[in-house]
Amino acid sequence: MAADAADGAGIFIEQNVVWLYTENLDRLAAFYRDVIGLKQVLDQGICRVFQVSPTGFLGVCNKPGRPLGTKGMVFTFLVEDVEKAYEHYKARGIEFDGPPHVSGGKTVYSCFFRDPEGYLLEFQEFNDPRWPYPEGRGPRRG
Repeated sequence: MAADAADGAGIFIEQNVVWLYTENLDRLAAFYRDVIGLKQVLDQGICRVFQVSPTGFLGVCNKPGRPLGTKGMVFTFLVEDVEKAYEHYKARGIEFDGPPHVSGGKTVYSCFFRDPEGYLLEFQEFNDPRWPYPEGRGPRRG
């Protein structure tokens, strides 16, 4: 589903990329490719881009002098089953901040961890019927 631009000019957002910066591109790219299992779709030399969802991408770049920006940023992977993701990635060596837990007034079920650069990552289920779930799916938890 594409979003209309706020001004209604008929401009549609078709895809999105979140960019993370690093001083060790090979290490960070290997984490997202080999540990998380994302498909690398583009190698630009100083940047590599991974597909997260049909229209969502994550780019990692080595640009000297660029602030790393790990403070105040969370990259959330929305998944169907947080417990399954937690067990799967724990077995692959990811150290989580703790087990999955409920927050957000019981509308969020999630667990947190960090990538090798220190960026905060989260596996999350929304449990809110107002969320635009993929077709044929709704909240898993009551």
